[in-house]
Amino acid sequence: MADSPVHPTARPSAPSPSLDALLIALDLAPYEVQAFDPAHPRLDAARGLLVLTPQFEAARPTLDARYGADAPARLVRAGAVEESAVGALTLDADAWWLPALAPEDDRASIAGLRGVMERLFAPDGCPWDREQTPQTLRRYLIEEVYELVDAIDRDDAAGMREELGDLFAHLFMQTALAQQAGRFTAEDVAAYAHAKFVRRHPHVFGDEEAGSTADLLDRWEAIKRAERAADETPPGALDSVPAAAPALQRVQSLLSRAQRAGLGSPPLAALEAVREAIEANDPLALLVAAVQLAEAHDVNAEETLREAAQRFVAAFAMLEADARAGGTEVEALSAERHREVWDALGRD
Repeated sequence: MADSPVHPTARPSAPSPSLDALLIALDLAPYEVQAFDPAHPRLDAARGLLVLTPQFEAARPTLDARYGADAPARLVRAGAVEESAVGALTLDADAWWLPALAPEDDRASIAGLRGVMERLFAPDGCPWDREQTPQTLRRYLIEEVYELVDAIDRDDAAGMREELGDLFAHLFMQTALAQQAGRFTAEDVAAYAHAKFVRRHPHVFGDEEAGSTADLLDRWEAIKRAERAADETPPGALDSVPAAAPALQRVQSLLSRAQRAGLGSPPLAALEAVREAIEANDPLALLVAAVQLAEAHDVNAEETLREAAQRFVAAFAMLEADARAGGTEVEALSAERHREVWDALGRD
């Protein structure tokens, strides 16, 4: 009978060396070892990784994506250690060993991205980055946020991934600058956010019952009030509304938070205020009254107007396309077609 075919990178079954034998061969202490677990493939590439024979096939995609084919590695075969690269690791080994990655080489972790950004801002980093300040980076940060919002609105998963990456990078730019100036570190930021969200969710991280959404919002506000009261110089109820927010969003947030903090109702009901502003031909009063009306109807003024603007853009683009298709100008199209564009502002 002919011999059974053997895969060129496989070998006949043989007793696997013990973990102790592998550690001795690689000159590693047990505390230095992180083992690959196919059931939980998330790993810390800042620590060395040991992959045993039964996990080779499952580990390969993770290693290729996380380390890259050219990353240095070692394999243990018959008690001997051989230098290799991730892409050249073979299945006839007893174990694979991947040394810890430098932060800037860890391509798929938050710590790795932080390492890249801190390297750019280091004294021997990028000349352009070293010239930046939190203030000079401000406009780029705002642009990235709006680009992310745009990708979310388009339900563009690839775009969201890209824009979130850019936003993460900007967050680490800011913390790198703050760390260099001795103001705070990324760990300080994480510790603040961790404590805040655990503290404000006692129904998740404590013994409280969640209740209704309205109950949760009331509880959230109560916790915020207690936090302010505990401060030696407690911030005002409106201090957390960012001055750089879009004006419509800022005014609605200010009105809402002020009333939640105890401010009485406005002198005029929202609809009455709108009518009075129109009669007085007062654009500012009309804008504020419109925000009051939106708040009274639980409508997000900023988002609603932004969506209307998008509808207007789409409707006008169709008008332009119709004009081009007919070999004419926009103004030559019918009044009915023009009216459709204007109607798009108010149609949801």
